[in-house]
Amino acid sequence: MSEQQTSNPTDGARLLLPEKIRRRLEALTLNPRKIRAGALQGERRSVKRGTSIEFADYRDYTPGDDLRRLDWNVYARLGKPYVKLFEDEEDLAVHLILDTSASMNWPPEGERAGEKLLFAKRIFAALAYISLASNDALMLTAVNDFDGMKHFGP
Repeated sequence: MSEQQTSNPTDGARLLLPEKIRRRLEALTLNPRKIRAGALQGERRSVKRGTSIEFADYRDYTPGDDLRRLDWNVYARLGKPYVKLFEDEEDLAVHLILDTSASMNWPPEGERAGEKLLFAKRIFAALAYISLASNDALMLTAVNDFDGMKHFGP
């Protein structure tokens, strides 16, 4: 019986992103201006107030507020009811699109042939690596002239 060699799926990432670069990327995060609410609660703090255990602020009590959020210690000190506000956490869905069409094969000839596509792949891989290191939901799409769109991910 002959053993069949299987390729490691991370081999491509190692070629595009050397270890030194990957270590530096792990310290980075993607910080969008707006986070679309998703089905999962994530690790990112939202500008919205929510139900996590991370305290954010106080605000005046208004009728209809949940009495479980009322801070009775503050009420005893100040004589005025205040409600505790907490940080809300949301997930981040990242969708990266890579153009692999013929126009990316530039310059077309010579020692630096196809360097434009290689550069785009490295940026693409770096953004994907940052996203995965932050436990973000990641969807990848490759677009070209022949196959149209190919989607990878959730």
